[in-house]
Amino acid sequence: MFLLLLFGFFWGVSISEPLMRNCEPIRVDMCVMWYNSTSMPNLGGNDIQQEADLQLQSFSPLIQYGCSQNLKLFLCSVYVPMCTEKVSNPIGPCRGLCEGVRSRCYPVLQGFGFPWPDALNCSRFPEVNNHEHMCIEGPKDEIDVRAPVDPAVRKFDCEIRKDGEGCSPGCNNNVVFDESEKKFAEVWATVWAFICLIISLGAALTLTVGGGRVKARPLLSLALCYVMMSAGWTLRMFAGRMSTSCPKLPEDGLSNINCAFVFLLLYYFGMAANAWWVALCAWWLARVGLSWPPEKMRSLSSILHVCAWALPATQTVAALVRRDVDTDELTGTCYIGNRNSTTLLSLVLIPYCLYFLCGSALLFLGCSYVMRKPRSLAAAPLTNAAPRKESDFLGAICTLYAIPTFCVLASVYYEYNNRDMWLSGERKPALWAFLLKYFMSLFIGVSSVFWIWSMKSVTAWRAVLRRLGPRKQAPLKVQTMPQVMRYMPAQTLSTSLSTTASKHSLRPHPHRKPRVHHLRSGSETVI
Repeated sequence: MFLLLLFGFFWGVSISEPLMRNCEPIRVDMCVMWYNSTSMPNLGGNDIQQEADLQLQSFSPLIQYGCSQNLKLFLCSVYVPMCTEKVSNPIGPCRGLCEGVRSRCYPVLQGFGFPWPDALNCSRFPEVNNHEHMCIEGPKDEIDVRAPVDPAVRKFDCEIRKDGEGCSPGCNNNVVFDESEKKFAEVWATVWAFICLIISLGAALTLTVGGGRVKARPLLSLALCYVMMSAGWTLRMFAGRMSTSCPKLPEDGLSNINCAFVFLLLYYFGMAANAWWVALCAWWLARVGLSWPPEKMRSLSSILHVCAWALPATQTVAALVRRDVDTDELTGTCYIGNRNSTTLLSLVLIPYCLYFLCGSALLFLGCSYVMRKPRSLAAAPLTNAAPRKESDFLGAICTLYAIPTFCVLASVYYEYNNRDMWLSGERKPALWAFLLKYFMSLFIGVSSVFWIWSMKSVTAWRAVLRRLGPRKQAPLKVQTMPQVMRYMPAQTLSTSLSTTASKHSLRPHPHRKPRVHHLRSGSETVI
């Protein structure tokens, strides 16, 4: 009986005294200014502070807008609540603090179609701060609730990334461009992509059958790159903006298979086109400037194939590892670096710059060799050197490619240097810079029609069509009588035939031996 009373005494003490709570230092920078200790799980359902920090970063556009001066305190009291060892429950916000923040910030969210989060429901928090339910009241908010929403809030109409790198514009939001600019840019890019697809495909087939104005192996690979790039734009056109470019997960475009295919076609083959331009400059330098023999040219061709396909593949793998495939607001096309400036610099701007510098150096070196070594119009039979007209045309192609490459490089740098000002609303981008980038990225594929505009191409296609067409058998030759001999009398016909036979008999036959006639006259023999 004594043991039961003793057990009941200690049980009552344990019930009457609240359990002490284990507090930990705050590791969220935004919430250190009010108190130093917190405990998990918080009032939002997060178990660790790292999850709470990511959740708080999703409210950064609302905090930057400044709809309420108590917003930070309110959010921290929910996701990083105050903790003291003398209170068993976490100390969150009071209902008055929640309702004051909600009355000022909910119209901003409602204006863009976002609901008030369930974790911030004010009915969950105590009404007053007392010894039974402790809560954070916060200072009085002096912002006018009746004030209209500032149009500058449009710069925060964006999608939040999970990695916490801030706010990024979505492809369906008119953050930087309006609807008319988007429609015009889509039509512009689609028309040039369709033209590039037809011309570059025809150029690739013509070079395959042996046509073209000049014979250079890198030209075929260059044409194939533009076929695949224009195919990526065409896939974007048929799939549409929503299904291709705006996946449900805004932080990663690879979750949408159409978006992933468009990215691979545009990024890999776009960089491969730059690599093959450098290879074409190296080919022109070796063949025209250095006059390499065919054996060395074949070895150079193998090396160029490995480098021109492997380097863009390495860049594509790096982009897939970073998972920074995102969408372009203007055309709704999946690419890389549309939201992350660091990715745009490392995987787009720097590779473009390196390809342009390497190609320009080889082009300048080749021009110096060609100018110092004039050649005759005919090709050298021993060294297989290109004729002067052919070498000039190949050098013109290499020089022509440098112009659109520089234009695309300048457009990418323009975007990288001014993106922050566009998102903040300080400056509006120039639409023509983006239109120029889309056109120049497809210009070489469109200009490939001049590679094949020659009689050599026509002859090659005629030979192909002749081999593919039905074969006609040669007619049998039958000797017939002349028309006059059919109506001649039988006697006249026999006389003419005998005359013809006698004429044929008088002709010497090459396989017959001459006859020898022996005429004896006395003792002589006359031949």
